[in-house]
Amino acid sequence: MKFKDVPQRGSRGRITVSRNRFGPYQRERISPHHPCTAAQHGIWQSMADLSWLWHHLSPEQWAAWRRFAAEVYSRPNMGDSAPLEASQVFKKLNRVLATCGRPTLFDPPPLPEFAPNPVIGFEIRNENGSPAFKVRVSSPIPWEARSPLEDLMVYSWTPCNPPVDKPRNWAFLGLLPPPIAGESDITALYLAKLRAWRKLKDRKYHIPLDGSRIFIRIWQQINGFEDELRRFIGSAVVPASTPILLA
Repeated sequence: MKFKDVPQRGSRGRITVSRNRFGPYQRERISPHHPCTAAQHGIWQSMADLSWLWHHLSPEQWAAWRRFAAEVYSRPNMGDSAPLEASQVFKKLNRVLATCGRPTLFDPPPLPEFAPNPVIGFEIRNENGSPAFKVRVSSPIPWEARSPLEDLMVYSWTPCNPPVDKPRNWAFLGLLPPPIAGESDITALYLAKLRAWRKLKDRKYHIPLDGSRIFIRIWQQINGFEDELRRFIGSAVVPASTPILLA
């Protein structure tokens, strides 16, 4: 439900206040005990595990994270930004690392230095009667020269109607595979997520793939830090007459 009021954000009771490109809105808060998908359940369980780990660190580790947190600021919200709590930084970085399949950091890492994002394009082609989702990677940036701590995180959303110019949400698909001849194939990543979306009841998850618009977002992460400033965002329309079996 949309509303007009002073800027608000967060949850109180069963109501959550947030905003999107249409303005502020209210929705019913979803309990983490009733996740919609296996991926959501995994995220909530990971957060619970990290909270447990935080309480079992040593006093020296807590002190180190507190010193480190003084250098890490929150995303600006209504023009304000401030240092995060030590526990927030610990869980934030390790949640990203868990998503990427990397080990937990029990001690604070050094602040990262990101190279330019190598992703330069996205297209969907018809290959042998099926859609192929291809991400173009810049050749001047050798794939092998990237930091061994760096991952390229791929996000997308359920198929949208062709006129849509912005996605409403993002979901993590996986890590960008190594390129072949300057292209990384994310077809398997997207179709695996699409199968999970098709099991949900909301009709927005059931727009036909054929002729739809697909959005992707790719950014780098190192030691749990995400380089949102140099993220790549692109979209492409699935060519017509490319049926795909999801069963």
